[in-house]
Amino acid sequence: MPLSPTVQQSQTTLAQFAGLESPVLSAADEREQVKTALLSLAKATDYQMFGILAATCDQAITTLIAYNQAFGYEMPTTWQPITGPTYLKFNPNLGSCYTNGYTGDHRGVLVSFQSATEEAMNQTYGHFPLDLFSGS
Repeated sequence: MPLSPTVQQSQTTLAQFAGLESPVLSAADEREQVKTALLSLAKATDYQMFGILAATCDQAITTLIAYNQAFGYEMPTTWQPITGPTYLKFNPNLGSCYTNGYTGDHRGVLVSFQSATEEAMNQTYGHFPLDLFSGS
């Protein structure tokens, strides 16, 4: 089944986030366009997973709350708080939330779009700003 024009437009918008270095989103209209594209692809896939690279565990959790609200997911009930830079992975399909120390320089959110069939879209984009959905 071919992808809808909206999905294709969203993939084009997010293509700039498919490499190691992501653009800085400083203009409000750029941020809105990226948020719209992310939520459009969310509707076209079965679920999404988030990988959050943050300076602290608290920052990762705050980011997860904002992204979960935007994507319509419930917060996980448990996670392991850690000290220092954090990698957090959340899989809403399984309800699992994993935290680990992170020594790299990247900060942001990776969004992995998952579909039940291989013919559908399975793609990861990022790094998106930690505050993209928090409005700050």
